[in-house]
Amino acid sequence: MTLAEYFHEKVYKNLFEKTWPLWLGGILVAFLNILMFLFLMPLGGIYPAIADWGIWVYRLAGLNITPPWGTLTPPHLSIISILNIGLIFGTLISALLSRQFKLRKDSTAGYIQGFAGGAMMGIGSFLVGACIFGGFYSSVMSLSLSGLYMMTGLLAGGYFGGKFMIWQAFREAEKMELTELVDLKTVAGKKAARVINYPAIGRFVTITLVIIASIYFLTGKHVLGGILLFGAAFGVVFQRSSFCISAGFREVFTTKHNEPMRNLLLSLMIGTLGFTIIKANGFRPAEMFILPAGLHSIAGGAIFGFGMVMTGG
Repeated sequence: MTLAEYFHEKVYKNLFEKTWPLWLGGILVAFLNILMFLFLMPLGGIYPAIADWGIWVYRLAGLNITPPWGTLTPPHLSIISILNIGLIFGTLISALLSRQFKLRKDSTAGYIQGFAGGAMMGIGSFLVGACIFGGFYSSVMSLSLSGLYMMTGLLAGGYFGGKFMIWQAFREAEKMELTELVDLKTVAGKKAARVINYPAIGRFVTITLVIIASIYFLTGKHVLGGILLFGAAFGVVFQRSSFCISAGFREVFTTKHNEPMRNLLLSLMIGTLGFTIIKANGFRPAEMFILPAGLHSIAGGAIFGFGMVMTGG
């Protein structure tokens, strides 16, 4: 067996041809978050990055808008933007290498529902001051009361969002015909789908990621290079394990399946222990990532929770 064959059989197949257990995803996300907290900051910068990108689009359109949090940093120099770009890279690479990448179309109603759900998630993030990762996941690990407040809102939003999904499913089922004849000749006459070598594209995207990270390191921007790779690692874990916070709050009310929530709680437990050790030893200030807590956290969590269930994740 050659080295390439050994790598394909022992490494590639285990990483990208087998689905990772959900519990493994929760553990890996927790440890990555602990390392990134020790390195710079915990996972929690998705909402500000999207806001920054929106302001840049407005500026390109001729509208001079100033962000409320201070100076607007160019996307390629913004830590938060680079983290999100890394997440996109990692998720894309993982989907391509595992041959799970596919562009799917939806109905007009589906696009409208996705837009509405995304808008609700944006409103909820604005009220909380952070998205679900910063406002809930990393805040709970930091022992911030705001994280528990947002969790209360997420439970409410997940409950009503789950009820909405169940109602929607029954409504769609009523529209379906009891029987549906399929013209086998028509199906057989369809052209075979073109086979695309997604793993090859995935390897190209991986090389591109490494080149970009190397440029940051070689130009002295070590933090940006590290954050890019951290984001990519998060993206790979999310895609391969299907670890999803939304599923934890949704499934307990829809399918009564509690495994996503159990693994979410396991991840939170590990992360909280790690964050506490880091702060107790003075590596990070005790007040770091402690967000303001109040009714706005609960309300924002509820709106965000309903919106994330509507969008499906």
